Amino acid sequence: MTKKSVIKKILKYWFRRHGKGEGLEQKIGYVFREPSLLAHALIHRSWLSGKNLPYWENNERLEFLGDSVLNMLVTEYLYKTYPESSEGELSKRKSAIVSGHALAQTSLAWDLGSFVRIAKGEARMGGRLKESILSDAFEAVLGAVFLDGGLEEARKLLVRFHFPRIEEILSGPEFVNYKSQLLEHMQGLALPVPEYRILSETGPEHLKIFEMEVYLQGVPCGRGKGNSKKKAEQEAARQALQYLANEQEKKSE
Repeated sequence: MTKKSVIKKILKYWFRRHGKGEGLEQKIGYVFREPSLLAHALIHRSWLSGKNLPYWENNERLEFLGDSVLNMLVTEYLYKTYPESSEGELSKRKSAIVSGHALAQTSLAWDLGSFVRIAKGEARMGGRLKESILSDAFEAVLGAVFLDGGLEEARKLLVRFHFPRIEEILSGPEFVNYKSQLLEHMQGLALPVPEYRILSETGPEHLKIFEMEVYLQGVPCGRGKGNSKKKAEQEAARQALQYLANEQEKKSE
């Protein structure tokens, strides 16, 4: 099967479901001159399994391109928006803005998960809401827009959907490291480091929820839940910092 026939098959399926001029193009506010680029950006590798199609027809090459476009445009935005920030501060901000979590959250404005072609088994396991699949597809779509309309159209896409969320991203747990803050606080008082203990793991393997508790000098001071141990620990540390702040306020009254 030639590349041309593969793209034709993908396009036929995509347009049959969403209709010309509707669907994802309508949501992102950009109409492709070459619709096959968008169709290509929506193919997850699992969808190709068992179809005797070339592996390179998945969206990973477009994701690779979109990742570079994203990093360049975010770097440009930060450089212009924060003229007083150091290189280290800018790098820290960029890491949060281009993180998989941040991209997946932005993709929800497009309902991107409903457009991505994934295997039925992957879909049954919650693949349409999986952050890694959504963030990869987001970058692939950005790469497709870049190829189809150039850098300015890619910039417009980020200006419309991702850049307005930057303050939200930078105030969220992906950017604020509560574990580091709590550790520094305890070390500054020459006290033992925080101890994190897992309380429970619930849910199916692909949608696990972890509950963690943090102990300060053997006393439980914060508890958190999340879809990873790291996120649960961050929430527990945030609660512990709030607990310490409340205790300090009581002493000063």
